[in-house]
Amino acid sequence: MTRSYAADAGAPASSAPVYVVFGASGGIGAELCSRLAAQPGAQVVLAGRDESKLAALQGRLPGGGANTLVAVADVTDSAQVERVIATAAETYGKIDGVANCVGSIVLKGAHQTSDDEFNKTIALNLNSSFYVLRSAVKRMMTSGGGSIALCSSAVARHGIPNHEAIAAAKAGLQGLALSAAATYAPKNIRVNCVAPGLTRTPLAARITSSPAALKASEGMHALKRVGEAGEVAAALEFLLRPDNSFITGQVLGVDGGLGSLKPQ
Repeated sequence: MTRSYAADAGAPASSAPVYVVFGASGGIGAELCSRLAAQPGAQVVLAGRDESKLAALQGRLPGGGANTLVAVADVTDSAQVERVIATAAETYGKIDGVANCVGSIVLKGAHQTSDDEFNKTIALNLNSSFYVLRSAVKRMMTSGGGSIALCSSAVARHGIPNHEAIAAAKAGLQGLALSAAATYAPKNIRVNCVAPGLTRTPLAARITSSPAALKASEGMHALKRVGEAGEVAAALEFLLRPDNSFITGQVLGVDGGLGSLKPQ
């Protein structure tokens, strides 16, 4: 069931951007919301499953989140995604940018991965991105366009052991983004992805909190460190901003060289 409420949201000035962020309370999503909410006049819809985390995030944002709207929804449920997008459009009159920041990590070989684990990985990463994109383009097609940014992973194009499920989901997400970018370019709708390497977030804490695992992971990146959530959020914000309107169909690596460089 979708629930929405605002801190003090109202209709923005016609030129002020309106953004929707799914997975808003996660490590990358929260950083992105903070950046977007700081844009002059911007309105931001914070969408996610955990109402308490969303409310806490709203309170930490600039101005106490006065320019934000909380929408409690499960991004793996297409009807709930549709309602979030509809609520945003009805509240603010338009949607300029949509990001899907949800994700998961399954570190198992295919022979160790159950059907349930694989299906949940596909649902959370690929299906959710399809639902978000489909709902967003329906609105943007009738309102002059917009920008959609999805979160892929360096493992989609760079083979790393024991990542079969998440690599399959993220590779599918990249194909979705590129095809959609071609389909909707005539409608002035831009679709792009970021592809992070290992990023320091609560989701990755099992790896980053282990000195041995962290050292091994750092050694795989040419820059010899893992990424920070704010660095990925900065790339997402860049892709969403209307002033970067000549960028579409791109997979932007935010991976310290993991996907393209051989570490020394």
